[in-house]
Amino acid sequence: MTRPLPAPSARPTGPPAEVTRVKLRGYLLALLFAAPGLTLLLLHLIRSGATGLAVTHGAVMLSGAVLTALVWQDARRLPRAERIFAGLLLLSGVHFLIGYALNPGAPLDADLLGSVLLFIVTGLLLVLPPAWSLGLAVLLLGAYRLEVNLLSGEAPGTRQLTQWVNLGMFALLAVGVVMRQTLGQVVERAHLLAYLATHDPLTGLLNRRGFEDQVHAGQNLLVLDADDFKLVNDTHGHAVGDDVLRQLALTMQEHLPPGSLLARWGGEEFVLVSPGDLPGAAALGETLRAAVATTPLAGQQVTLSLGGTHWAAGEPFRDAFARADRALYRAKRSGKNRVHLHAAEDSTPVPAGH
Repeated sequence: MTRPLPAPSARPTGPPAEVTRVKLRGYLLALLFAAPGLTLLLLHLIRSGATGLAVTHGAVMLSGAVLTALVWQDARRLPRAERIFAGLLLLSGVHFLIGYALNPGAPLDADLLGSVLLFIVTGLLLVLPPAWSLGLAVLLLGAYRLEVNLLSGEAPGTRQLTQWVNLGMFALLAVGVVMRQTLGQVVERAHLLAYLATHDPLTGLLNRRGFEDQVHAGQNLLVLDADDFKLVNDTHGHAVGDDVLRQLALTMQEHLPPGSLLARWGGEEFVLVSPGDLPGAAALGETLRAAVATTPLAGQQVTLSLGGTHWAAGEPFRDAFARADRALYRAKRSGKNRVHLHAAEDSTPVPAGH
């Protein structure tokens, strides 16, 4: 039975880890500073007998704490948690506006309602993209201004100073959030570009540049090549050939010991470093060869030839690679589907295993 194909590319999805960490720390700091005021508002609503508003406000506070704890356990939950919290904030803002419309001045006067809505708007600007948060914020603040002008009982223009101050605070928040969003997008693009520059788009493995940036001497080095791969492309087409390469990469990854690093070097050739001595390279090479030989890849039977050596500390990579490549050449010339090793002090590769 043929295993399901892995994704064509293992590109990262979602925000980079550093962006998530920064956002999470910012949310925790915001909750810490907002907690006293939010708690006092909850107590005020309870003492005023505004049970409905108190329940809504308390639910938003509790959900914020719960969502923060869940995201702390698994940062991948952050985007969904942000959307859930934004929805709760929006419902809370609508509820406060309805409460004021039904009973202007109690339990919230116009100034306190403005402060509450400014807090809600700040939350929306923080957790939603500007394309959504700015429109919702303007809608909530516009509704607040309309309600106060119509229902407060004060003469028109009486609250002009307060409203203009609130508008200025909102404008500063909006500019800050747009800048944060823009910087976040720049970081995400840089993260993606760095990934694409160091990874093979077909298999998701490191490419030559990514491999050379990460490897170091003092390990075993193996060069691996799929035997007669051109025949697969010529007979079944390049789409099948691509599927074979993806499954070949997946099969090899499943049999690598900890600390190993596998990369696609080009075409059907791969390169691998792994901790250990030369006998360890022989054992690992034979494990990979046998695994590929006994596993149908995209419905095709493919074999693997491997050449290996020990990359000594202080030795240039090109020298160790040249030895491993010569060992691979001997494995091909000896019948393919086998492992050959080349010790640093030897001039001739020797067979290992099959």
